[in-house]
Amino acid sequence: MSSNQKSILGLPSNLSLDSLREILGYFKNDRATLYSLLFVNRLWCKIVVPLLWRQPFDMASLENYDLIIQTYIYCLPEKEKSRFILAGIKLPHHPNPFFDYPTYLKSFDSEKFRQALNSWLKMNVVESRFDPLNLLCKPIKMLFGPMAKDRYSVMPRNILYKAVNKCIEPIVQDYCATRPNFDVAKEMTSLLFSECDRLRSLKICYDEDSLPLMEMIDALCMKNVNALCNLQSFELCIRTTMKEDLENDYEILGNLFLTMSRSATNIQHMKIDVPHIHKFPPQVHMALYKLIYSQKNLVSYMSNYFWDSKYSIHSALKNRSLKRLNLWGLTHFDDSLVQGLLKWSNLETLELVGCPISPIPCELSCNQLNIKNLQLGNGYGNCPYIKTTLLQMCNKNLQKLTIEGVTTEIVEEITQHCPNITHLSLCAYQDISESLPKLISNLRNLKVLTLGHHEKFLFNHSTIEQFVQSIPNSLRSLCLNFNISFDFLKILLENSQTNLYKLELHQSKTYPDDFINFLIDYTKNQTQIKLYIPPEHSPTPKKKSRNSILLEVASIDVLKNASKHFNIYYKQDNRNFYNLW
Repeated sequence: MSSNQKSILGLPSNLSLDSLREILGYFKNDRATLYSLLFVNRLWCKIVVPLLWRQPFDMASLENYDLIIQTYIYCLPEKEKSRFILAGIKLPHHPNPFFDYPTYLKSFDSEKFRQALNSWLKMNVVESRFDPLNLLCKPIKMLFGPMAKDRYSVMPRNILYKAVNKCIEPIVQDYCATRPNFDVAKEMTSLLFSECDRLRSLKICYDEDSLPLMEMIDALCMKNVNALCNLQSFELCIRTTMKEDLENDYEILGNLFLTMSRSATNIQHMKIDVPHIHKFPPQVHMALYKLIYSQKNLVSYMSNYFWDSKYSIHSALKNRSLKRLNLWGLTHFDDSLVQGLLKWSNLETLELVGCPISPIPCELSCNQLNIKNLQLGNGYGNCPYIKTTLLQMCNKNLQKLTIEGVTTEIVEEITQHCPNITHLSLCAYQDISESLPKLISNLRNLKVLTLGHHEKFLFNHSTIEQFVQSIPNSLRSLCLNFNISFDFLKILLENSQTNLYKLELHQSKTYPDDFINFLIDYTKNQTQIKLYIPPEHSPTPKKKSRNSILLEVASIDVLKNASKHFNIYYKQDNRNFYNLW
């Protein structure tokens, strides 16, 4: 390509077309920038349009969802458009778009698609008027409807076509208006999936209103398996808690899983969110098992689905490529799962939330895991051995650790077996003040520390000094996810030899003027401070709390002055326990 040709195309003389595509690809999630790049020139427009329409519902606000459906409908053939019009749907005349937008689709979210379709239907469905003649002739119209509907022309070319339209319009209208909403969903999903051969992400959300859409997805996946060949992310989310809602659709789910197990074998990220009340029948269970088993390059798996000991998580997740495993509401922690943990040599992140019904076998506690990031959620109070055994198995490889419901025994296990932790997040529901300083002093590479959820469980007047002295010089970020008293905060910050880059405080009860002014002075150390306080204490509260007068809170002027030095957030729920990755 000559320099003059590149100049005409809008390319610098030393920049190739592939390089321009790669550069603009970095803005694929920046909607505002992509919109502005559309108008640079024709070439840039051709590159940017596929980026905008790869996941259109993520690039638009909810109030504009209907415009996406409208644009897709403009891409339909004229024959298909006629069925919309005859079904009582307003379809304004519009020339065919310059781009074939459905072919650019890479991410399909059934919930957002349904929201967009319902929004568009509300604005475009025409209410039918009562006609006594239609009531008398309805059987005749329904009989001849299938033959007449294909003779209707959306844009008649001459007087003859207009006359034919006028004659057959009542017959076709009655035939197409029987279930217009269902037809629209069918036509739209057919358009998207039949044209799409590059789908990368598929999310299916199921509730009591999802049956028509589920049937369309199932039928189209069977018809056009090419749409799933390049799938990299799959998420199934069951929203209904009524067993009878899902029982009628087990066959659809089973067929979908089996189809994907044959055509979508390169999924990298999978999430199965099924409430425990739904235990799939054997045929659906095995179909899901085959889907997971068929994956060649699975990197991340997240699930709360009920697994029994016969078809366990270990035998389904056979590949060594797995790097992240997230199981919440775990039902079984048996030998097969432990064998899987030992086999998945690339597993870096393990997240367990919820209590299993069986402990880890003792004989396997001597084996070592390669896990670098470990989260253990609450619910293991009756099975503390699970936490302690996993900590022993992770040993020196562990770098990031989050534990909710930590105990003195667990703290001692961390101290003994996990000296290389760099990120630590502990939430205590019982006193660990005696053992905590020893743990912190043993972690010489600690960079990030998060503590919760009550001050009295973490340090008291006799242990606060020990805690301060135990903080290593490597610590750069400290988060206190509880209401800390002003006296303890002063001791902590004044006596510590560590230079913190970030400090995060969650004050639900006490933060008097002296507390706030002390933080203002501390920002002189170049520390970034985040302060979370209840929304009713904001300068313009939406609702005044009855207890706010009884609490030690700073004045509005002091808070306004403090906002010039550090960030203040007025949030209702500050008790969330934060992950470290």
